Amino acid sequence: MTSRTNAALVLFALTLLILQGLVFASWIAGLALMLPSWASSTALIVGCRDAPAARPHAASLGHAICGATGIAVFFMAGSFAHPWALWLAAPAVAVGVTLMWTLRCYHPPAAANAAIPLFTAATMPVYAATVALGAALLYGAARALDRSDGAASA
Repeated sequence: MTSRTNAALVLFALTLLILQGLVFASWIAGLALMLPSWASSTALIVGCRDAPAARPHAASLGHAICGATGIAVFFMAGSFAHPWALWLAAPAVAVGVTLMWTLRCYHPPAAANAAIPLFTAATMPVYAATVALGAALLYGAARALDRSDGAASA
């Protein structure tokens, strides 16, 4: 096998391993809407490790910030959230993106987390716990990949 084939197999295995943990968290919480955001994050963390958006703090804080933004917009909307969800999602994402950029933890896949609370029937504590668990899993995966890169170059 070529080194490119080996690298592709490692990439596949890492992506599968990370996503299985995130799928488990989504399944427990009943939040399948989280999967596209986490799948994009995993692809970025595994495939583009040198990108600033793939850094551990960017991935974890980006998801946490956008998740908190979505929850805040949900509660500010009150009982009007459901009929106006489409209209509230855009400003929620815009605020989340601006906060990530301002706080230097820009992670584009996390922007979806600002919109998800407006489209889900999950309670906000369950959503917050799922975002926190996902952010922790992504942080751990990114740190482990960083350490493996350091060990390989030593």
